[in-house]
Amino acid sequence: MVAGINNSGRLAGHIVTERRPMFGPRVKPAELVDMTSQMAIMTRAGVDIASALDSLVRQCTSPFLRSILEEVHEAVLGGKSVSESMAQYRHVFDETFVASVAAGEASGRLPDVLSQLAELLRNDMRLRNSVRTMLAYPILLSSVSGIVLLALILFVLPKFAEIFADFDAPLPAVTQMLITLSSELRTRLWLWGPLVFGCVGGAYAYKRSAAGRVAWDRLSLHAPVISKVTRALLIGRVCRLLGIMIDSGVPLLESLRLARSSVKNSLYKELFVELEDDVMNGRGLSKALLASDFIPGSAGEMVVTAEKTGTLGMVTRMIGQHYEEEGEARLKEFVAFLEPVITVVMGLLVAIIVMSVMLPLFDLSSVAKG
Repeated sequence: MVAGINNSGRLAGHIVTERRPMFGPRVKPAELVDMTSQMAIMTRAGVDIASALDSLVRQCTSPFLRSILEEVHEAVLGGKSVSESMAQYRHVFDETFVASVAAGEASGRLPDVLSQLAELLRNDMRLRNSVRTMLAYPILLSSVSGIVLLALILFVLPKFAEIFADFDAPLPAVTQMLITLSSELRTRLWLWGPLVFGCVGGAYAYKRSAAGRVAWDRLSLHAPVISKVTRALLIGRVCRLLGIMIDSGVPLLESLRLARSSVKNSLYKELFVELEDDVMNGRGLSKALLASDFIPGSAGEMVVTAEKTGTLGMVTRMIGQHYEEEGEARLKEFVAFLEPVITVVMGLLVAIIVMSVMLPLFDLSSVAKG
């Protein structure tokens, strides 16, 4: 657990490595945001932290979160600090949360720190909801279109294939190809079904492997279209997090370590390892930031300038807010571009299937009239 901050400004103690449970009850992001906001308001109003926790226990509507707050409250009454008490529940309060609270306790700025944490959590939740909302329609459109295409190939086309076979008429190449595909899928569904699921499962397993994560992370940061979105969102989230921790009194080296543990992209993790090494050896942030090919040049320059002027916390928070807003705007542009592309592509595929059916019918009607 985090025991506090020593005289040199570094976090003392250690972090409990409790794993997040895979199954069972969890604390929802909205519940954590509400709890942190209420705690910030009460402590800012002069309520001591033990009384604030007791009030939160009585107000909490989630049985799981209430039980955790009760135990945190008892630990605080027993003489432990809030950060020490919270550190025992890493599946609810992550390293960044606990370290920021510890820094706020040590500096006497706990209400400010809690307000900043509530703002960070609220922004993360809003951003996740925004991304899900924007991507919901393209995903639904692709899914429905795919089901329609599969139904046409598996159920509609074979009916027309029987009609064409009765007339023994020559078929266009596209029609013959689609009929062959339909026949293959229907007769060997026992083979192609498991094969498709196996490929999807293999791709998912590869993505979760070390090599797959690196490849996926590299693709997300360098792909021609999506890189503008992912770069902006990642740099925005990381800079906002760094700014809050630095403003809370967490030392720069510890802030970099916590930022590295909170980010999922492996390339960013490697970058933060370099930044930690540079800071430990007195070289500062400039070398690694400016040499990175996925950090926006303007962001790197601003961070370097802020480091020299001693305004790193404020500037990184401003950078984070700017790039998160830019990332959302770029995501909206990407989704607005994606929706008509999906519509056009699916429309073309449906048109090909319809034409493959209609062309032979036109030929048969001409033969019948003749």
